[in-house]
Amino acid sequence: MILSKHLTAKSLCLSLSLGVLVPLAYWLTSATPTANAETPPSPEQAAESAPPAPPAEQPVQMKATADTIDYQAMLEGATVINGSLTFEQVVALMREHHGRELDTRLGQIDLITALLEYLRQSQPENWRASMQALLEAAFPEMAGELMQLAENHLEYQAWYAAGAQDIQQLDPDSRMEILMQHRSEIFGKEVAEELWQHQIRDYEMAKAMERITSDTERPLNQRLEELSQLVHQTYPEEAISNQSLAMGDSFANKFLKASQQELREMPTYQRREAIAEIRRSLGYSERAVENLARLDRKRDQRWAAGDQYMAQRQEITAKYNGEERQRRLKEARRTFLGAEADSIRKEEEAGYFRFEQERSYGIH
Repeated sequence: MILSKHLTAKSLCLSLSLGVLVPLAYWLTSATPTANAETPPSPEQAAESAPPAPPAEQPVQMKATADTIDYQAMLEGATVINGSLTFEQVVALMREHHGRELDTRLGQIDLITALLEYLRQSQPENWRASMQALLEAAFPEMAGELMQLAENHLEYQAWYAAGAQDIQQLDPDSRMEILMQHRSEIFGKEVAEELWQHQIRDYEMAKAMERITSDTERPLNQRLEELSQLVHQTYPEEAISNQSLAMGDSFANKFLKASQQELREMPTYQRREAIAEIRRSLGYSERAVENLARLDRKRDQRWAAGDQYMAQRQEITAKYNGEERQRRLKEARRTFLGAEADSIRKEEEAGYFRFEQERSYGIH
């Protein structure tokens, strides 16, 4: 019995997270070698027969590598593999795209989750045997460890799926406590802390930010300095720059939201300087600080116009009724609010008055 390992093309493209989109389905098949020998001739026949022809040259078998794969370029820089992949080519892809990352648990779990997603779709009944074969071929010294990580990962996913709704209803501290407790039970404390190191880091940063921003007895600039130092000690500069692009969820916006009372009490020029320094200290580039300052000035103008409109609106509603009131309100909206007039009208009809809300400086 010969164990034939091969991959056959499938219409659906599945991602292996190996840097390409792979149109294939993997399975192990068994085949019986086919005999090609005829019945041996008798001695008389052998004597009369002509000398056998020399055997045909056999093609040299080349070692499968990722370079031997036939790729086809797709839209937006993606690539698709043409035709089938051999078992050895999949192994080569695993080595090329994950081999250098297996010295960390995060690198290992990236490989495991990619293989699980692929094999559970293409071979749901036999994914364990398929994964075992691929891992033993690609990383023989780590195959057992990686298979155990896969089993632990599935156990954790099943536990979380069963209780996700209840877990999400817990407060942040209780939720983190129960998650880390079960992760440690399944993976071991050291492995769990390494796998979820970024979540742990972000959780601890959130608690530190809450502590710092809520200490309103300290001046704003002191709180900002402490938070800025902590952020730059905890995160690499690239991560800080990237989070600033998230805008609404950036460190700066969180600090601004927590500092509104002090910002409202400042004169306009001082408030603008404070907002710029908050953004600058918490990851925004100088160009972003300048662009947002211009946006803030436009917001100031809009809110000033809104205040004028609301004062005019109050006078109109006190003096007029019916169609005359509606006509004058429409004119006031057009005068003070310009292009936003129709949006404001719809909000008012729904019972919402935007400019009666308390403004959050640096936010909107």
